[in-house]
Amino acid sequence: MGSVAMGGRAFADVPSSIRGVIVQEAGSTSRVTLALDRPAQARTFFLSDPSRFVIDISNAQLVMPGGATGQGAGAGVVRRYRYAQQPNGTSRVVLDLEAPASLVRQELGGRRNAAISFDIAANAPFTPAPAPIQRAGRDQRRRTIVIDAGHGGRDPGAIGVNGTREKDVVLHCALMARDALEQRGYRVALTRDADNFVELEDRVHFARGQHADLFISIHADSSPNAATTGASVYTLSDRGAMRAQGMIASQNWDLDLGNTRASATRDILVDLTQRETTNRSAQFAQVVIPKLGEVAPLVRNTHRNAGLFVLLAPDVPAVLIETGFLSNATDERRLGDPRARERMAGAMAEAVDAYFAPPAVYAAAD
Repeated sequence: MGSVAMGGRAFADVPSSIRGVIVQEAGSTSRVTLALDRPAQARTFFLSDPSRFVIDISNAQLVMPGGATGQGAGAGVVRRYRYAQQPNGTSRVVLDLEAPASLVRQELGGRRNAAISFDIAANAPFTPAPAPIQRAGRDQRRRTIVIDAGHGGRDPGAIGVNGTREKDVVLHCALMARDALEQRGYRVALTRDADNFVELEDRVHFARGQHADLFISIHADSSPNAATTGASVYTLSDRGAMRAQGMIASQNWDLDLGNTRASATRDILVDLTQRETTNRSAQFAQVVIPKLGEVAPLVRNTHRNAGLFVLLAPDVPAVLIETGFLSNATDERRLGDPRARERMAGAMAEAVDAYFAPPAVYAAAD
């Protein structure tokens, strides 16, 4: 079965340029994103024997490092992608699939951001074909979750009206979250498992070094208004994304962008990688918020955006969870209760399960 995606009205006289293709795991799906310099029309369809997903961009030219024909690595159900310029002016991108799959989401570009993306999900569990080369350091068998207990050591964080220290309650919550996730089969790494101080930059580097599939930083808040209460979830803001791009350039962060060397193409792929990471962070935020709401009060506008340092990793989906306000006597009593902290940790673990759960399939592959 085929589908037609309209990415805005195409320019009839000037062809679009496809400057980058990136395939990433997005929760339980594989997401392919095409960077275009202007809106274009896209037609997609599946082929079988072997399983493939085809994207045809009409009136478009491939401006890629390897020329008009090439290939790149896949992720998840996508084994690899191939691209080639067609004689009729169409650019074709073919995803070679590990198993029959379906299209579960598409995001169509507009004039401000012409990139288009598609989420592909396998129709049933599958065993990937052995890869000749695996990414160094990545555990292929289990999802890796990095839990970050905020503050620590000489930095107590927020201090409650009755003396409760943020660094203590969030460490216990992090340990409980680790236990709950490990019981579910995840690989879990902690930025700290004791009362020690860890620099913010080291927390981010640790998550990237662990090849984390998700980074959860746990905190407790404080406010001049003692009546303010409830949990909230932060993801990266647009200003924070700009700050992250500056750090990538200044600190020469190594991103997995294949063999890309051309600076212009690399910049495009870095931008796509970061945009996809931000989207995936927001997806997890939308999953974890209702789970937290089942065990704790929530602030208004629960999902918030900020340029917090621990959210800056361009290739690791990340959220910062404020478990409550120590400046509020009711929240302080709740966060001081080990059973309440364990319930919050359990809610986070349930959200991780929901985030990585197989998606509902809306379209059949045959």
